[in-house]
Amino acid sequence: MDSLTAYDKYLARMVMIAFFLPNRMQILVLMGIFLFWVIRDVFFNKNKHFRPYGGALLLGSVYLLYAIYVPFTAPEYRSGVLFDLEQKASLFVVPFALLFLQPQTRKIISGELIYFVYACFISCLAGNLFYLLKYGWQISGPEAHIQYRLYFEEITSFHPTYMGINLCFASAILLISPRHRQQLKGWKLGAVLFPLFLFLMALMPKAPVIALFVILVYYGWINRTHKYRLVPILAVLLLSVSVACISIPFSSQRIGEFSALLNAKPNDNPMDNSVQMRQVIWSVDLDVLKQHWVAGLGPGGVDPALTAQYEVYARKLQVPLVAYDTHNEYINQWLSFGLIGIGLMLFILGIQFANAARRRDHLYAILLMIFTVTFFTENVWSQQHGVVFYSFFTSLFFLTGMKPQPNGVEIVKSKSREEKLVHEIG
Repeated sequence: MDSLTAYDKYLARMVMIAFFLPNRMQILVLMGIFLFWVIRDVFFNKNKHFRPYGGALLLGSVYLLYAIYVPFTAPEYRSGVLFDLEQKASLFVVPFALLFLQPQTRKIISGELIYFVYACFISCLAGNLFYLLKYGWQISGPEAHIQYRLYFEEITSFHPTYMGINLCFASAILLISPRHRQQLKGWKLGAVLFPLFLFLMALMPKAPVIALFVILVYYGWINRTHKYRLVPILAVLLLSVSVACISIPFSSQRIGEFSALLNAKPNDNPMDNSVQMRQVIWSVDLDVLKQHWVAGLGPGGVDPALTAQYEVYARKLQVPLVAYDTHNEYINQWLSFGLIGIGLMLFILGIQFANAARRRDHLYAILLMIFTVTFFTENVWSQQHGVVFYSFFTSLFFLTGMKPQPNGVEIVKSKSREEKLVHEIG
C-alpha cells in the first residue's frame, strides 16, 4: 500500500496544474488521477471511514434536476438538455469522486494549493508575453482591449472572466493559507501579490475585480486586530490599480466604457459597449423571468425564450442584437427550474457558507464569495473552466472539513481496550 501512496503529493500537484490545461487534456488528466485514487482508496485500503453521502448528494443535487427534466423536455429541445447533462457532469461526479477518497488523500490534495498559484501565474505570464511578442509595446486603437482579451483567450484557452476567478482564488491562497502565511509576510507577500493583481487589472473582468475587493475587505476584517498586515496589501493594490490605469490601455479602455455609457444615445447599438449590453441582457432576463418566475421554463426552454425576447428588443431599439444566455447563474437556475431551482441553489450555497463559518475556514468562505459575486454576471456552471473549478474546490473544502466518525469495529476495539485498562488498574 505504501508504494501506491508514495506519489500522492506529485499527483496532487498535477491536479492543481490541470486546471490551466486545455479542456480535453484537463478532463483526461483529472479522470486518470481520480480513477487511480478511487480504486486504490476503496479496494486496497481496509480502513473504513465515515462517508457523508448526504453532503455529496446535496452538492450534486442541481445536476439531478437536469436529469429529471429530460423526459419532460420537448423533442426539439432535448438535445440541448442532454448537452447540459454532459457539460455539467462534474457537478455530480466530483463530489462523489472526492467522497470515496481516504481523508488523508483529500488532506494531501489540500496541502498542494500553492501549485494552483504557480500554474495561474505561469498561464497569465505566458498570455501576456505572447501578446507582446506578437503586437509589441505600441498598443493603440479604441478596441485594443478587445484584441488583447481575445488573443489572451486564444493563448491560454481561458475567457478573461474565468482567469479572473482563478486570479482571485490564487490571491486568496497566498493571503489566507496557513502553510504559506508564515513564509510570506508583509512586503514579501505584497511583492508576490503584485503581479497577480496587475494581471487581473489588465484583463479587467468586472465581476472578478469586484470579488477581489470583497476578498480584501474580508481579509481586512479578519485581521482587524493586526492592522500592520493590511498596509503592504493596500499599498500593492493601489500601485497595481495606478499602473493599470496609467500604463495599460486595456484597463483604461474597459473603465472608459462606464463613462461612455453616460453619453450613450438612444439609437446607439448597445453591442458596441459591454456595459450597455449588460444592461440589455439584464433587462431581457428580467422580462422573461417576470413571465415564468414560479415554475420556470425547463432547461430546454430558456434559450428559445431569451432569443424571442432579444428579437423584441432589436425591433424596439432598431439595432441588430445577438441573443445571449442569461449571463447570470442565479437567473439561469431560476428560469430553468422555477422557485425550486433558485431555492435549491441558494440552499446549497447557504449550507456551505454555514460550514465555512462553523469551521472558521476563511479560504473556503472566500471561495464561496468569489462564486457568489461572479454568479451575477456569468453562467459559471455552463463553461467547463467554471463548472469543474466550482465542483472540485467546493467539494474538496466541504468534504475535507468533515470530522471522521469511527466505525463499529473501531468502537468495539476501543471499548475492549478501555475494559482491559480498567481491569489492570483494578
